[in-house]
Amino acid sequence: MLSASENELITRTGPGTPGGEMMRRYWQPAALSRELKADEPLAITVLGEDLVMFRDDAGRPQLISRHCPHRLADLSYGRVEAGGLRCIYHGWLMDGNGRCLERPAEGARGKAALQIGKGYPCHEAGGLILAWLGEGAPPNLPALPFLNAPEEQTFTMKVLQECNYLQGNEGNIDPAHLSFLHTFLSEGVAQNLNLRSGKLNDVIAEDQAPEIRVTETAFGLRISAARDYKPGTRWVRVTNFVMPNTCAIHGSPLTDPRSNPISENCGYQMNWHVPIDDTHHWKYVIAHRFDGPVDTDFMMSAYAEVDADYRIDRTRENRFRQNREEMRIRSYAGLGGSFFVHDKCVVETQGAIMDRSKEHLGTTDKALVNMRRQIVRAVADVQQGRDPLMVDRRPQDNSLADLAVLSVEVPETADLDGDWWRAFFEDGRPRPEVMAGKPR
Repeated sequence: MLSASENELITRTGPGTPGGEMMRRYWQPAALSRELKADEPLAITVLGEDLVMFRDDAGRPQLISRHCPHRLADLSYGRVEAGGLRCIYHGWLMDGNGRCLERPAEGARGKAALQIGKGYPCHEAGGLILAWLGEGAPPNLPALPFLNAPEEQTFTMKVLQECNYLQGNEGNIDPAHLSFLHTFLSEGVAQNLNLRSGKLNDVIAEDQAPEIRVTETAFGLRISAARDYKPGTRWVRVTNFVMPNTCAIHGSPLTDPRSNPISENCGYQMNWHVPIDDTHHWKYVIAHRFDGPVDTDFMMSAYAEVDADYRIDRTRENRFRQNREEMRIRSYAGLGGSFFVHDKCVVETQGAIMDRSKEHLGTTDKALVNMRRQIVRAVADVQQGRDPLMVDRRPQDNSLADLAVLSVEVPETADLDGDWWRAFFEDGRPRPEVMAGKPR
């Protein structure tokens, strides 16, 4: 468990906090591309900062402080024009670098550009708009394949979670909970819900005590969870914690398994937990396929309960509409077929900011323990003037070179320490026979 002071250190991410200074060393998702219309500013809050995003004349996203530096009116109500954002109060025109280009009421004096606001670098790719909220020159963008892939190979979405970002991300690197929270009570139910294959549901339900190995990497942690499978073999699922607030895992299928079944090793999912403030965060979901298009319509079907504002109307107030009859005949949790609802329930009921000084950890929590240590170290690095883990600045740097998302059958005698997974990879992705779902 963490001490109360350590918990504060890594859960508080607002301006001026040690944890917030650490988080600002990394590029963070600030919006989905489809949220930002050409002529409509978008009010957002990231890491406790009220910001506004708009597209300039070239369609490029720009991000600045939300309040006009004149009299602090909200610029998200402003007019997008002349390459910037004009305040409706007195007509001050702000550009994406935080410069005031015009102050019309000041006459001739108001035509001189003044650097009185603040702007943040943005990068749009893969259906996301990433922003860097730190000081000085930003580091390299993370070397994630979906940022340079054709648009049709990636699906993006987001869901509001009403709790601290950290407990949202902790579930991603906790292999043991799959055997409980996300299981269905028969193979047929699992297949009909179109979420996972019945095979995987059976594997995680039948072996509830996976053997878990954790390896520190240049990007964070690699977690291998081995479960009994066929006689003489085990099923090993490799997931990853990626500093400081995301993961790379196998998620929902990337195509409809009824009409276009593909191996789950054809791609991966990232759940990127970005603080709005200390007690709310956006769970950005990025699903990427290496070798072809994702089925966007099928992917969207998993979000049937997400409204136009990216919220789910299952809350603590209505007890997440848990159904006890469903628990008896269909699912372990009684929360429907959406993994996102399952996760929302358990992380939000831990409290707005989980008090980790009260928990009692077990052996399956080793990845959580290591993750928290890495975040604490990253905060200390920033306090001492160093770049934290996975902040790359040289052109040749790539902390994500060894990122591996994998689900494979191996002999029960296989040694899962070290770099065993490399035999299944080539040029940063699973080998073609692995992606085809064929045994190696």
